[in-house]
Amino acid sequence: MNPRYRRLLIPGLLVALIAVVLVTSLRREAQGATLPRAGGVDGFDVVSTITDPRITESSGLVISNGHPDLAYTINDSGNTPVVFAIRVSTGKVVGATRVTGGTLLDTEALSIDSDGTLWIADTGDNDNTRIDAALYALPEPGEGDHSVKADRYPVAYTDGPQDIETLLINPKTNKKYLVSKGLFGGEVYPLPAALKTDTANKLTLINAEVPLLLTDGAFTPDGRYAVLRSYIGIHVFDVRTWQQVRTEPLPYQKQGETLAVESAGDSFLIGSEGAGSTLLRFGFSVAANVPVPAGPTATPTRSSEADGSPSGGFELNPWVIGVAAVVTVAAGAVVVRRRR
Repeated sequence: MNPRYRRLLIPGLLVALIAVVLVTSLRREAQGATLPRAGGVDGFDVVSTITDPRITESSGLVISNGHPDLAYTINDSGNTPVVFAIRVSTGKVVGATRVTGGTLLDTEALSIDSDGTLWIADTGDNDNTRIDAALYALPEPGEGDHSVKADRYPVAYTDGPQDIETLLINPKTNKKYLVSKGLFGGEVYPLPAALKTDTANKLTLINAEVPLLLTDGAFTPDGRYAVLRSYIGIHVFDVRTWQQVRTEPLPYQKQGETLAVESAGDSFLIGSEGAGSTLLRFGFSVAANVPVPAGPTATPTRSSEADGSPSGGFELNPWVIGVAAVVTVAAGAVVVRRRR
């Protein structure tokens, strides 16, 4: 290839990626505002708001196995490692469990296995430099205040450090997966059935293409599908093949970091980091052409109750703008470096 053209190739590809991301976002925003839902996501209810001043960076959410109105959340990096028990219907904190047994640095996800063990993913790594990522396991704490020493399971990735905000546990098999938060797409890392505490559990990615900037996810109760969320939408994967079977837009949240599938499997909750995080409930079905209402007061179209922005029309998600900006800077850096 002519060197002159080669210098323009990478910046050109990056600019093309910006265009794809922007057009895709606009298309999804338009569909979410104007098209009726047939299966998938169908409007939402504002369920409750978490007003406890101790919860300012909710970065993981999971529903209790035995109590559908009880959920757990944990703050992001830089906070005391405490798992909060939340009454879903009211947003009230009904328990706080201090987690010991290691130094938790960047907790990003929660999940519960079929045995009632609560798992914490201390796997956030914005700079892709950590060598101390780990999972922590403790009995589901329930209500009340506790202090529990968790079992620590260090993890490492055969392709180098990863920024991971999603922990998936299949409720039927207890098979565990970590899913990375890649700028250009994520990777899926299965965990071994028997985890070690004394040495790093080496994880190797599988052949699965998942979207960029994933911030949380959960299995459906039948163990067949994984529901992943990004800042702008949900993505449903059949885990037998890791093929995407549905994708739907979500309303804008300032920093949408949490998702929990509810026990009946016909709805899920999402939340956001920040003080006063609002829990939203969405009706949900994997099958096409099977309308599933979110509840008796669910709105029929994409609403903006959560943040006060107008519904309908084209509204470019700020996170998409952020991604485009990063890619633009990367393109500029390549051009400058080539010129030097």
